[in-house]
Amino acid sequence: MSQIIHPDRRNNARAAAQTLAAGAAGGLLFIAAGIPGGPLSGAVIAVAILAGLSGSAAIPAPLRTLAIVAMGVAIGSAVGPGTFANLAQYPGSVALACLSVVIVTLVSAAIWRWMFGWPLALAVLSSVPGSSGYIVSLSMTMGADAARIAVVQMSRLIFLVTLLPFFVARDSGAAQAHAPALVLDPLSSLPGLLAAGYAGGAALTRIGLSGGMMLGAITASGAMHYYGLAPGRSPAWFLDAGQILLGSWVGSRFAGFDWKLFRQICIGAVLTMAASMAIIAVCALLAGALFGVGFGTALIAYAPGGQDAMMVLAMALGADPIFVSVNHLSRYFFINLSLPFVIARLRRIDAGE
Repeated sequence: MSQIIHPDRRNNARAAAQTLAAGAAGGLLFIAAGIPGGPLSGAVIAVAILAGLSGSAAIPAPLRTLAIVAMGVAIGSAVGPGTFANLAQYPGSVALACLSVVIVTLVSAAIWRWMFGWPLALAVLSSVPGSSGYIVSLSMTMGADAARIAVVQMSRLIFLVTLLPFFVARDSGAAQAHAPALVLDPLSSLPGLLAAGYAGGAALTRIGLSGGMMLGAITASGAMHYYGLAPGRSPAWFLDAGQILLGSWVGSRFAGFDWKLFRQICIGAVLTMAASMAIIAVCALLAGALFGVGFGTALIAYAPGGQDAMMVLAMALGADPIFVSVNHLSRYFFINLSLPFVIARLRRIDAGE
């Protein structure tokens, strides 16, 4: 006797398939068009449109977990045996980069909090510069309003990649070194990395750590790459697939989204971006005075955007790619390791605890 499939289960499967198809189409289209943050932003926009037209979109829980673990594994793959030695070569600049993260976050969060009345945790998550995929992933695991956060983070990245070159003068004396070709993790290593990432995330989640699944996956992947159990960075297709899956999940949250907030978000994004760039410009001037770094190179190194996007800009504009990479990498670790604890505390404040 054939098994009878419950109509609700069939409808859920159909909704999930439609959501994934829309997310994949949007992500691949944006990748082909070369749009900044294409896999994530394309999937978010495509599924948001689907949610707006159909009133619903869904991603099953196992796929949501896979999205978080895959992103954590990809983020952790940035760690290598020489990672921390490289950071140690630029102690003053690394400290300034981390300080700029704190100042930009505080100023931008104050704008969202006091001008627009956003909850403190939401304001901070929307204000942290860079690591947008990680921040959106973290917001999903913590139950924050990922739709608003995604709009703010994507608008920041698009602004930087499209407009920053107009503000950066080519450094005539910048090093023209080329970044070495990346060694990639082979396909055979990915199941083990995903399994280790899930185990690490489950362990931190079990002890009640907010955002534990993401942080555990990062830690497990980072440890495996640091000790040479995995040879290199996650392949581009793996990172793209994780971002499309995550973007589809974020886009599904736009079902029932209050579009009256969109104008407010756009205004806030412009204000916070202007404040952030003013702070980063001051830090770039300080870097020039203290470390002898060209203004253009320092501006890209401290810019509130993703490491990969800023590395592309550095190479295109003639900036020192090593200096840019080290500073973005230091900020990357600073944000990824500290943010879950900060947001957990802020959520307790929002709840009046």
